[in-house]
Amino acid sequence: MKSRKKWVFLISMFAFLLATGLVGGAARPAAALASCNTGQRYAHDMTVTANGSARTDKPVEVRLNLTPLLAGQGGSGGINLNSLCVDEIDGGSVVANNVVFQFDPASDYNATSKARGILTFLMEGSTAANATRKYRLHFDTDSGFSAPSFADRVQLTDGVAHKGYASLRIVTDAAEYFYHKPGGGFATLIDKNNNDWISWNTASGGAGDFRGIPNMVHPNDGGFFHPGRNNVTTTVLSDGPLKATFKSVSKVNTAWEVVWDVFPNYARMTVVRQGTANFWWLYEGTPGGLLEPAVDRLTRSDGSSIKASGTWTTDIPGDEWIFVTDPNVGANGRSLYLAHHLNDNKVDGYTADGSKSMTIFGFGRSGNQRLLNTLPQQFTFGFVDQTTVGAVGPVVEGAYKPLSITGENDAIDDPGSGPTCSPLPYSVYASPKKNLSINGVAVADEDVAKYEGATCEWSVAFDGTAAGLPGTANVDALAIAGNEIYLSFVAPVKNVPGISGIVDDSDVVRYSGGTFSLFFDGSAYGLTTDAEDIDAIAFDTGGKLLVSTLGAYIVPGLHKGLDDDLIRFDAGNWQVYFDGSHYAGLGAEDIVGADVAANGNIYLSVLDAFSVPGAKGNATDIFQCVPSNLGYQSTQCAYGLMWRSSAFGLAGFNAFDIE
Repeated sequence: MKSRKKWVFLISMFAFLLATGLVGGAARPAAALASCNTGQRYAHDMTVTANGSARTDKPVEVRLNLTPLLAGQGGSGGINLNSLCVDEIDGGSVVANNVVFQFDPASDYNATSKARGILTFLMEGSTAANATRKYRLHFDTDSGFSAPSFADRVQLTDGVAHKGYASLRIVTDAAEYFYHKPGGGFATLIDKNNNDWISWNTASGGAGDFRGIPNMVHPNDGGFFHPGRNNVTTTVLSDGPLKATFKSVSKVNTAWEVVWDVFPNYARMTVVRQGTANFWWLYEGTPGGLLEPAVDRLTRSDGSSIKASGTWTTDIPGDEWIFVTDPNVGANGRSLYLAHHLNDNKVDGYTADGSKSMTIFGFGRSGNQRLLNTLPQQFTFGFVDQTTVGAVGPVVEGAYKPLSITGENDAIDDPGSGPTCSPLPYSVYASPKKNLSINGVAVADEDVAKYEGATCEWSVAFDGTAAGLPGTANVDALAIAGNEIYLSFVAPVKNVPGISGIVDDSDVVRYSGGTFSLFFDGSAYGLTTDAEDIDAIAFDTGGKLLVSTLGAYIVPGLHKGLDDDLIRFDAGNWQVYFDGSHYAGLGAEDIVGADVAANGNIYLSVLDAFSVPGAKGNATDIFQCVPSNLGYQSTQCAYGLMWRSSAFGLAGFNAFDIE
């Protein structure tokens, strides 16, 4: 009997200890913690599921618009971002009240009408592959709240000089990164033992200058996103305790754009805009600080592995990730993993360079062929102190595999929140093909809109209706010189203020000081047929009028010409300025827009598509000719894509001018 009582007592005591959390490794505190709420009146719950991949200290990104959340709870006014705080909850109880987070406002954030952005918070500790955790965001509109302070786990310093280039320096517990701002690529990646796994330097070829991450665009296509170059503009978008975000945009034509997010344990790149060329994503570097072909290894997600002296010439089967290992770094070896988020059937090739001094691994690389040609594309890389596929795999998948999140209520198009203006050294004037709205600015086809390169904003530079043009006027040729605007129209126009009779589609009018005048009478100088409608105008560096016609032209003193030419009018005489058909490579195109820079470079747009050495595009694009020769049957150019209107909210245009 005594024995039975003894066991009853012990079982009761053990149950008590379990209930109080004093034994048994309880998953959460025995008593609920106090909330981080210090008077915030509004809250929003979010649920995060690991979605089949175990996670450790995982940053979670949730796209939110707080404005409708506020309205749905009966509130109004402007969100006070200092009021934000995050609890982790379980069954209604707070189990963590100091959740590390940051909120990065979107580019169009407005505290009162559009309080949208990305909330990034830390799902701390280990989360099993199919576990679910719940978080509560508190917020308010009142003042008087103090923003919480967290240790900075991603320390970004802008403008650091690194190997001769202005750079971003990012320091985390896992790595130290140096990113060349004018090149748009990582030049240095230092691990915890001070080993540089990239080692870019000015030595030629594989010994230095070819190294980098991501080295994405081949030199023949512009060479963008490579350290040691000067062809992109890099802008920091946001910087917080869990994530630093920056973007790089190609300088010449802004056709290429990538956004980087650096987290405490890895970095992620998103390709936002792609030019006309194919690309690859490369790791060209030095595992553990020095490539040792007989010692270092590369391993793919299916477990297949080669020494760094070997080669791969096939697609990675299944999930597209690999890791590069130096077994002699750290206590047990270290690996750099590289993940391509999109599974495809493109070759992911590897070889050491000819001097055996750096790796050449590429997602979408087969020899010198660039195979990636679609968007979206994302890539992630980071370190792990493991060397086997069984140990590395969970870390890689935890870094790049998507979570399952409920509670998101917004879709932010650009992955990089915050200011998104990448200033251009020029502005663009354009007249649209039809009445439309450009980023909220209403523009008619008789108007001229301006994209301000310094501020990335659209405005109406010339309001045709306000100036007196009838609604039937449709601008199809444009030039701006100082404060004067020169226009030609798609079809003849009656009732242009200050001009008697009809303005023909082969004429050019000038608008100066609020008054129109006839600047050029096309019919008086040989432009008399329907095909000789002027559809592009410009001025050369000497101030002489240049025109292009809708079709073939015959004017006094010249051979018959075509719609891909620019002809110059000088005191009653015609000359061929730009001969598109002979040697210039535009025999199949119709020039419909033109401008000439002060240095003599020529900007062009065409009716449909174009394909010339160095540039491909369509009617929404402006491309540049750097002439080595001009004139009849002798025009020669080096071409490059300059400006893609669709990337700036303009669907298409009839005429343009560059300022």
